[in-house]
Amino acid sequence: MSFRSRVLDALDIKKDHVRIPVYQTFVNPGESIDAVVGEGGDPCVAGTKPYAVSRCIKSQVIGPNNRKERLEVLGFVVGDDPGSAPQLPDCLNRDAGATTDYTGLHFLGGLYDSTNRKLMKMRKSGITPPEFDSQYQPGLTATTTSANVVNEHTHTDWPDNATEQALLLNNDPSADALYYHKTQVRFLLTGIDDISKQSSSGDNASNHRGTVRLLVLRPRTPAVRTRVDGTNGEFIINHDYMPNWDTQLFYDRSKQLGGKLDADALPHTVSTHGAATHQQHPDVGTGALSPTNLLKHPDANSLYSSEIVSYGLEYAEKPERTLQTNTQSVHYGHFAPTVIASTDTKHQLTATDLLMSKINKQKYAVLHDEVFTLDSLHHGAAAQHIANVTIPYNKKVKFAGRVPFTQTLADGTVSVIDALSPHTLDEPMNMSSRPIILFLSYNQKISASVEGWTAISEC
Repeated sequence: MSFRSRVLDALDIKKDHVRIPVYQTFVNPGESIDAVVGEGGDPCVAGTKPYAVSRCIKSQVIGPNNRKERLEVLGFVVGDDPGSAPQLPDCLNRDAGATTDYTGLHFLGGLYDSTNRKLMKMRKSGITPPEFDSQYQPGLTATTTSANVVNEHTHTDWPDNATEQALLLNNDPSADALYYHKTQVRFLLTGIDDISKQSSSGDNASNHRGTVRLLVLRPRTPAVRTRVDGTNGEFIINHDYMPNWDTQLFYDRSKQLGGKLDADALPHTVSTHGAATHQQHPDVGTGALSPTNLLKHPDANSLYSSEIVSYGLEYAEKPERTLQTNTQSVHYGHFAPTVIASTDTKHQLTATDLLMSKINKQKYAVLHDEVFTLDSLHHGAAAQHIANVTIPYNKKVKFAGRVPFTQTLADGTVSVIDALSPHTLDEPMNMSSRPIILFLSYNQKISASVEGWTAISEC
């Protein structure tokens, strides 16, 4: 029994608790040969299945007779889609159809369930469902024709209008909060390649026992600072940009731009592919530029070829990042991360490079990192692996109360009516750091069956 539980028992305070299950069915790609061993791009199949399969993101020839190696990715983000979040991978929604390319990354759910009636009872702002109400009598019907019957005694501890709610949340930001303990998930992983039937399988490159790396990560939320403008006395909030999953996941000092990270950034030579990003200045090497003048040309390859930058699964950070100099910006004084465009070329790192890369710990906290093997050809203990993942929270997760009623005026503007609807705002306000569970599988496609839950209790 935890210290918190002992204190509550000593004070005779009873707190309800509930377990929110994670998703156990997921969208998947087609089952063609190309989808099994090809590199990405295969569309999703409508509907969900009780497993999730990895996606190939790297595949290249490494020897004679078309011997190949490849890297498969299978990942999960705890919770549902929070919207635009650069610190998280681009995961598939559960309604992804045949027009959506399969990414191998899924939302896992398990943070909140708006349909859970006991969870609504635990919310300080929630309207207690009748079956949990101490004055509930089955068989009674409402005497009003309103569809949203709100009994005052079911939320006596919560204000019943938008003004009081705003004042309460300002005075006590934790007025509407739940205590999150942990998320516990179990994965049954199985290698699903069969090298006896797949002539183009990457397993031909080595033996049939594939290496799998399990990573449990959490984006680091930048510290928020305030300063006062000396001219008008206004408070200004300042913080760094959120981590960028596409280019800031890994940071390995053994890898430089003048190599597989950027094949065009060659020292003292002309660009091989004519890339506009780091292309060498045309006068370099002709004597027209002295070493002093060379420093004035930031496009010269010789200035960037030895740069060590962070990188992601497919793209690398650009060294010429932009410093935010707008004094009105909340990011004033911080470097903006690279924004990937459709025309940007991917880095040339191999499956082996990515499998062994070090996590960029300034941007992502590592909760767990382990390596194990799977045998996709034979049966027995090595053919499957059970991965138990525990993600601790032990924190109050804050919510924003009930949804205020709004009205649309004649001029099209929307105003808030001083009243609250029976519906609550269910997106956590202080959970921007969503945990990420990532499997990197070398030379082997894997399938995962998932089960788990998140333990939540009343504050």
